[in-house]
Amino acid sequence: MSGGDVEIRPTYLGDARIDDVARMVFELASELWVLKDRTLVLEDVLEKNGIVAPEALDAVIPDAALEQRLFAEREGFTRRVYGSVLDADTRVEQALSAALAGKAQA
Repeated sequence: MSGGDVEIRPTYLGDARIDDVARMVFELASELWVLKDRTLVLEDVLEKNGIVAPEALDAVIPDAALEQRLFAEREGFTRRVYGSVLDADTRVEQALSAALAGKAQA
């Protein structure tokens, strides 16, 4: 066992798979709120500083560098959300692999 997992994980919603789906929904909601909050703050700062109006952001067409960044962020988002239904050992293995891959690229 790793990551503080217990041998038999307790269930809260009557079924372990339903708990897994609930964990995924909570992860998704958390990700969504962080992004929503950050976006609103950023739009407010940009508008108050006369840099760009929020509606101008809708017209942006990403260049190649931004496309790459968006792709990488989408991949991470997908791994976090859908990975939340994996068992703790698998989640820890994936986190360690990602961390090691990040160090290798640096």
